[in-house]
Amino acid sequence: MRILTMLLPVAFLLPSASAQKINDAILKKDGSRVRGVEITEFLLSGVRGTRGSDPFEVPAHQIVDIEWSDLPEEFLSARAAMGRGDFQTATQLFGAVTSNRALVKTDAEFFKIKSAVAAIGNDKAAATTAAEHASSWLSANVNHWRTPEALLLAGRAQRLAGTAGTAAATLKTLDERAITDGFGSLWSARAKYELALTLLADGKASEARTKFKSAGTTAANALTTAKGNKSELQSIKTESRVGEGEAYLLEKDFKKAESFFRQLASSPDESLKAAGHAGEGQAIFLSAVDSGAANDLRRAQLALATASVLDASAGEATAKANYYLGKCLLALGPDKEGDSFKQRANAYFKIVFTNYPSSQWAGKARTASSK
Repeated sequence: MRILTMLLPVAFLLPSASAQKINDAILKKDGSRVRGVEITEFLLSGVRGTRGSDPFEVPAHQIVDIEWSDLPEEFLSARAAMGRGDFQTATQLFGAVTSNRALVKTDAEFFKIKSAVAAIGNDKAAATTAAEHASSWLSANVNHWRTPEALLLAGRAQRLAGTAGTAAATLKTLDERAITDGFGSLWSARAKYELALTLLADGKASEARTKFKSAGTTAANALTTAKGNKSELQSIKTESRVGEGEAYLLEKDFKKAESFFRQLASSPDESLKAAGHAGEGQAIFLSAVDSGAANDLRRAQLALATASVLDASAGEATAKANYYLGKCLLALGPDKEGDSFKQRANAYFKIVFTNYPSSQWAGKARTASSK
């Protein structure tokens, strides 16, 4: 026992080869993983590093994501917080990550920005801070594998901060680099759609409508050759059509918007059908809310409830429908909906910000529920 007691401290002081060995993994689009590597460069062109004593490189277009070896606990906890939609906690945890690997630290900073942008809601100060952090990250990482997404996040944060001109410039850069640097058509569709949202936020309804059409066309064309990302391209195609209708709402042409969305609701495409009913309900509500016309508000409720039922993907259409169902209850008030109308409205808002935290309606729902 005495010998064991003397030897134990010595054993604990010996270096552990397994603890020091780096075992990164690269997740590829074909579902396979490149394991047991040490990544040393993370570039637009791809990922480079060593596998044993041999160098390797995986082209960027084959990569889905990276799994870093021996991640700090804060990084793991932050990713878990992102997964459950707790973006504020994720932002704090990513900011606390320390690592002696520069690439891991850079990745933590990127995900801090991504979480911060998702957590913005209607907070312009938070949007400004996130936009500044994204710009700083981009200045230091002009040709990083995550640069395209960082440009998209920077543009979104700038839009939410109310700096539409800056956002438009950032997103145009992304769209141009999608061609010149070979990011691909998916990034072009993303950039165009985000730019359309920026134009809409800036009150430029006609320009926004044109850009939504362009985004939808780009997504539709990409779908004909895409091997992956089909669900996102389909979503951009659908949401771009919705954006066209929302441009009419910005112009307060409620009748034209209602007609536009009703036409979408008759589409054989189930995603467009749900989005059409949600937009129709939105248009009817916005037309009726000031007058408090109960019959029209009931029509809006019916269209919104239909959208929620038809939205098989449980996506933006459902989030929008639940948000406006809550708004309808508030507009109808206690005379039409009873004393529990606020409680029931808040239940709808909670569905939105709890189940659809990344939706554009989450921040609005949270604000509405706090009033």
